[in-house]
Amino acid sequence: MEYLQSPPNRVCRTGATTTGRTSMQTDIDKVLALLREGSPKAAFKHARQIASRHPKHPVGHNLCGIAASAMTRYADSVEHFRKALKLAPDFHDARKNLAQSLLLLGRPELAIQQLDRLTTPLSGDGDLFYLLAQARLSGGDLTGASKAADRAIALQPERARNFNLRAVLRDRLGQQAAALDDYHEALRLNPADVETLINISLPLARQLRTDEARAALDRAVSLAPEHPGARLRLAAHLTETGDTQAAIAALHEVLRLTPDSADALDRLARLNDTEANRALLPRIEAAARRLPRTDSTRPLLQFALGHIAAQEGDPAAMARALGEANRAMARQMPHDAEAAERLDARIMDIPLEFGTASRHPGPRPIFVVGLPRSGTTLAEAILAAHPRVTALGERASAGILLYPKIEAGAPFDQAALEAIRSDYTAMLPDLSGTTEAYVDKMPDNYRLAGLLASAFPESRIIHIRRDPRDVALSMWRTSFTGAALAYTYDMSAMARRFNAYARLMAHWQAVIPATQLVSLSYEFITRDIAEASNSLADACGLNRAPEMAEPNRHAGQVLTASATQIRQPVHARSVGGWRHHTAMLQPLIDGLDPALWPELQSPID
Repeated sequence: MEYLQSPPNRVCRTGATTTGRTSMQTDIDKVLALLREGSPKAAFKHARQIASRHPKHPVGHNLCGIAASAMTRYADSVEHFRKALKLAPDFHDARKNLAQSLLLLGRPELAIQQLDRLTTPLSGDGDLFYLLAQARLSGGDLTGASKAADRAIALQPERARNFNLRAVLRDRLGQQAAALDDYHEALRLNPADVETLINISLPLARQLRTDEARAALDRAVSLAPEHPGARLRLAAHLTETGDTQAAIAALHEVLRLTPDSADALDRLARLNDTEANRALLPRIEAAARRLPRTDSTRPLLQFALGHIAAQEGDPAAMARALGEANRAMARQMPHDAEAAERLDARIMDIPLEFGTASRHPGPRPIFVVGLPRSGTTLAEAILAAHPRVTALGERASAGILLYPKIEAGAPFDQAALEAIRSDYTAMLPDLSGTTEAYVDKMPDNYRLAGLLASAFPESRIIHIRRDPRDVALSMWRTSFTGAALAYTYDMSAMARRFNAYARLMAHWQAVIPATQLVSLSYEFITRDIAEASNSLADACGLNRAPEMAEPNRHAGQVLTASATQIRQPVHARSVGGWRHHTAMLQPLIDGLDPALWPELQSPID
């Protein structure tokens, strides 16, 4: 979760030029006073009177747009800003306000069109470039957003929010050290910047600086105890570090501030026991009645209801709730299966050599891959229990470095792979001198396994496979962030993606040396944790360690949806769970290719 401050809506800098200038200025001042007092409805009413009395002057409609935006009526605000611009096309503040409202409506491409028209006449306006950076970020143009953020900083080096925004961008680009530098600069400029304190916590956690992450969140909450976002991020951090009871208390604080927070209700439902969830159920149902159907977080309430229904042993209610949740998410995040498969084909066509790159001294990487919800977090936890292994959690570094080059058709000769290796290593956090190996657990890196094996010849690729029906059941019950997992919200799309995954892994099994790519099944791990932990140690070239057979006793920070489950003793209760939900899973089962999934006829070993 990232918090970016928005520039305030701007008022016309020029008052009326008629004999009624004093009267209009008085009216403008009254609207602004009402807005400052937190009375946007009254401000809107008064602004409409200005627009009616001065139909040829744009300021009334600009004020109407500002007041409508303050009421979160962004569509209405867009209409009024357009009316102001029709009256005065060179009314730059109204155009910026229009762009901001379009951005809040989720239309960054239209916002960018408006802002690009202002970059020449307002080339010295730092607020403009800050807003442009936000719009390009929302539109997925990280490079363009970074350039706009650099420009905002050059124009306004004293503004903490500019550094906070560039830090968010740098973090997205995998430049963790540079991102932390920008966050620290933002906090130097404004030590009480709550949004920056919230934002810095996650990259600190990813860099294994857990205590600093917690300190940043504690300060954010102490500075702004009524800030729901600060408490929500604190609850997430407490969950990730295993302090479940404190996380539950933090989520109740979020609900005190925002009773209909779908995010908090969903998180709480997943942490609660059955009795606590029975008490929570009426609050979820009440929030579902109150939240608009168009609210993007509303599906989280259905995920929460699905979890509670599963807890109560009511598969029919679970299927209804999860069906509604996933249909809503699929509408929000459509999946392009053909584009994903084109990328797979492009990756498989890359000529690679193995064992020819130089082996570097120091800790060696262990890449844990597989479908999400297949048991990759469990494998990471087993390895992390080894006294000479450091777990780094889910890291986007490999994808950030490799996907743009794949899309561009860049060559992957040894020089290119060495450069990628160097850049990847620079993104690592500081590792202790006793670290023999580190674990980079990113499920989707199964697509990149060959490139990683080629660039890091001393690495091990640990592939965790699991019955696809159990994987699908777990995915169907989980809300994910990011477009990469949009396929999880549609059973047919899920089956298609699973088949593509199986084909790609068959390709890697055929070309990557068997000593470097090792597959283990989730079912084997949960059936015999002692033997599975020994197998993992052997596969990774580690000495066997008894601690590995009890990963729950050694679980540290877990930045994934498995943060709660991984702290329980290893068990096989979820194996074969799909059998209780065959009707719900039938579209997926029908779409799986039996030639790719032999376990459809017999269990995985």
